[in-house]
Amino acid sequence: MLFRKRQNPIRAARASSSKSPAFRIPIEGASKIAPGFYSGPDDIATAGMLDKGRFYRYIRDSIPIVGAAHWAWVKLCNTPNVIKFDGDEAAGKKATDELRRRILENPYSFGDSMNILSEMIFSELFLCGRYLAEVISLPDGGVDYLKSMDSFKLKFERSSRWTAFYGTDDKNRIRLDPQKVIYLSLASDMTNPLGIEPLGSIPFVLQIEQQFLADMAKSSHNAGYPRLQISITPPTAWDNEEAEAYTTRINKYFDDTVEVFSELDIDKNIFTWNDVEVKIVGGDQGRTWTWKIHREQIIEDVITGMKLFPWVLGRSHGTTKEWVRSQYNLLMQVVDSVQANVAEAIQRILNANLAAQNIGATATFTFEPNKDPFEMDRENAFDKRIQNVQRLVAMKAIEEAEAKIYLRARWNKY
Repeated sequence: MLFRKRQNPIRAARASSSKSPAFRIPIEGASKIAPGFYSGPDDIATAGMLDKGRFYRYIRDSIPIVGAAHWAWVKLCNTPNVIKFDGDEAAGKKATDELRRRILENPYSFGDSMNILSEMIFSELFLCGRYLAEVISLPDGGVDYLKSMDSFKLKFERSSRWTAFYGTDDKNRIRLDPQKVIYLSLASDMTNPLGIEPLGSIPFVLQIEQQFLADMAKSSHNAGYPRLQISITPPTAWDNEEAEAYTTRINKYFDDTVEVFSELDIDKNIFTWNDVEVKIVGGDQGRTWTWKIHREQIIEDVITGMKLFPWVLGRSHGTTKEWVRSQYNLLMQVVDSVQANVAEAIQRILNANLAAQNIGATATFTFEPNKDPFEMDRENAFDKRIQNVQRLVAMKAIEEAEAKIYLRARWNKY
């Protein structure tokens, strides 16, 4: 052998042969941690069959894409709120301000209590698909606070009309008075007043995604990291050159080349004869791209399960502007619908408090609309429409009164 070995071969550690689930949930045993913490099965596929509320919270807090989707829905819906009064405005505002100071179940919360309350309601709706709370009254009249309840203990039975019961079994359940509870749900229908669970379709896909991540990690570990392989072609022996001299010369050439590459700064270049070849070996670069494509598809399935569009979470792949505009309009329709239900529920609490204290005022609770990212486009489009209508009036194709009616109708649609 003419060339000396500079370093020992680097061996990558073997991938683990463990067959444990890729996505593990804390094992049963809340007493080992603290009362009230989630305790459930160690497999994501079976966890959803048990304590759903805690399970949904667990995957929201543990899976980034689920947490981001849930956060997006809550923040899209929980815009600043406005309370207006009809009747005795001063008395109504005073009673409502007093209610603000006590309505939250947690007395340690600081900030706008109505904003905190609406955010908690939206959070429950987009996490569990439902929100349930009991209205606790003051002894001398008025609303004291809202006591949260486990919405998964709610059951409905139907005779002529639906009746709600609260409890885990028939012996201990109680009938709920619709005047004393606040219940909201997403997409309830005639046969299912409980509505849908936004995360109901997520666990199956998440199990695939988490197993996919584990397999990808094992594959990458096995393939190792990309490295440079520098091949040096030995120089040709000179005429009448002694073997020992030749060996000494080519070894020095080898050592000099290695030293140059070893001390090469990131912003420097190297100049050699064409007898030096540099290759990248290891790392299996092609497979990394394949992994990425498959994982992106799984993540988009999770986003779809959360009833969102990929661009909302910054994962758009070449979506056209017009298509995003259509999706945005659909998204805002959903937001407006959910906001209207929550606003009605909070408004009902405010007015129940005013009525119980015999105050001659009624409250109206509304959410401010989200900012429209396409507002300038709409304004420009309407400006062109005005110019076209003015041109028609100038041509006497339509009357000025007709133009005003038409423009007013179109403006209301914006």
